[in-house]
Amino acid sequence: MRAWKVVALVDLALALGLGAGWLGWGRQAAQLERELQVARASALFGGPEREWRVQGVVRAVLPEIGVIVVSHEDIPGYMQGMTMGFRAASPKVLESTQVGDAVRFTLRGSPPNLTVTAIEKLS
Repeated sequence: MRAWKVVALVDLALALGLGAGWLGWGRQAAQLERELQVARASALFGGPEREWRVQGVVRAVLPEIGVIVVSHEDIPGYMQGMTMGFRAASPKVLESTQVGDAVRFTLRGSPPNLTVTAIEKLS
């Protein structure tokens, strides 16, 4: 009889421990899911507007569609360095540069909707 009582107590302790762990994990997983949904929503639908000052080299200027293509350095907190196109805030931004110019430019917006608001040539 003693062995039966020990087995029953071990089974009961195991069931209680697993049940409590499962309930705790379930609450934590639900909280993480809510936080993920909020983060995705803010990133896709107008999160906070930010601004970066970045250096790069102009690879193409496309005034007919208002885009400048730049090989840029890392943008801290957003992306690694790469070559990509950005919308220009005004045609004046595009007029001041030519292909091959080393530039420092200002990106403003909420990712992924960024706009080049200012650009200056580096010597």
